[in-house]
Amino acid sequence: MQKKEYSLDLAGEKLSATFSDLTDQTNGSVLVRLGQTLVLATVVMSAGQRDDIDYFPLTVEYEEKFYATGKILGSRFQKREGKPSDEAVLSGRIVDRTIRPLFDDYIRNEIQVVLTVLSIDAKNDPDTVAVIAASLALGTSNIPWNGPASAVRIGLASETDSDFSINPSYEKRQEAFLDLLVCGQEEKINMIESEAKEIAEAKLAEAFKQASITIEQIQTWQKEVIKEQAKTKLVIEKPSLNPEIKTLFDQEMRPQLEAVVFGGADTAKAAYEIRDAWVKKMKEQFPDTSSALLITLFESAVNDLVHQKGLEENKRADGRALTEVRSLYTQAGELSPIIHGSGIFYRGGTHVLTVLTLGGPNDSQIIEGMEIQEKKYFMHHYNFPRFSVGETGRMGGMNRRSIGHGALAEKSLRGVIPAREIFPYTIRLVSEVLASNGSSSMASVCASTLALMDGGVPITAPVAGIAMGLLLGEQGDYKILT
Repeated sequence: MQKKEYSLDLAGEKLSATFSDLTDQTNGSVLVRLGQTLVLATVVMSAGQRDDIDYFPLTVEYEEKFYATGKILGSRFQKREGKPSDEAVLSGRIVDRTIRPLFDDYIRNEIQVVLTVLSIDAKNDPDTVAVIAASLALGTSNIPWNGPASAVRIGLASETDSDFSINPSYEKRQEAFLDLLVCGQEEKINMIESEAKEIAEAKLAEAFKQASITIEQIQTWQKEVIKEQAKTKLVIEKPSLNPEIKTLFDQEMRPQLEAVVFGGADTAKAAYEIRDAWVKKMKEQFPDTSSALLITLFESAVNDLVHQKGLEENKRADGRALTEVRSLYTQAGELSPIIHGSGIFYRGGTHVLTVLTLGGPNDSQIIEGMEIQEKKYFMHHYNFPRFSVGETGRMGGMNRRSIGHGALAEKSLRGVIPAREIFPYTIRLVSEVLASNGSSSMASVCASTLALMDGGVPITAPVAGIAMGLLLGEQGDYKILT
């Protein structure tokens, strides 16, 4: 075996990356270790491109292995690893959301990033290690990617504490006032996961500054490693359309866009209708042209128009001011005397029903996973049926989005749930998205607060959630949206 190791002192822990021929059939791979937490990252890209899709086909798989704990886990009847745990799904989403924006979105080669946790200690969470491992594997591979990117976890023990901890242990995070995971590059942040107990904005800003300092330390190290280990990047040409099609679009479609996109109600439906009609027409005139390229041209023009109107005229497609919240409606209870509490929350076209169920201590969820072994007394589950967006599809089962959104709302609420000494019940919340026009996870937070109060749970404060967006211009000008 041929191998070479690089290391960095990161807040008193050794961070190392080992390159070898262990997985020599991949485009790139690396073993990254922090303390005794060890993650193998592999990246593979397909030889051919898919011409039947209009999106970038990236998949990120986060593989938990029971042996990583040094224990034989599982049930009496099943000792193999089964479906991904919620923790594995959430960790995979962290990596995905960090690396995805750094690819050119016109790539149509399938790319798969696999993070396999080979060892885990009691201090170092593999999710931060996985981000760095994915970055190094991609950065040293021949796959085009605009990295590197790094991750760090920032902790704060109490509201009055002035010292942030870097990558705090699991034990410290249990009772932490702030648990913040930040990913980014070049002093810019592109992924955040956070849980806190009503932290002040100024203190949170300090945490982001500390995170950026540490991220740049890891970035400098990664760049040195990549400089020595990098393969020559493959060149993937950006697909181009027939200039005649672009001319026809500018003449026939672009003049219609403002009236359709900024036409008030049902703008999305109207936009899809004229898009599909135009794609059909172009396919008849230019049968060899990819439908995906035609759709991309249309949607890029809509995106440019929305940015232009927002930045220059403070206009939104639905007519609201940039700081204006959609119309709200709330209802607590009145659903059924059988259930223990309920809340209905409307924000514009997004409607969520949350139902509360209370149980005894024995109704808690027992978790025996690679990373977490505990009894869980508070849980929030999120369901997003296809009818909520006017579509048909398979019902039942969980996907990564539902698990991620459920966990997001659960983190938002956990800080106000009473201690078990005060309220010893097991608490389960289920948020049903019944209609969606964006920000359903944050509507779930609001509906859950209503359900908790309706059921008499003595939360320390009500919680509201809202999604935020950013319109960014080419010259660095920007507008913030609610």
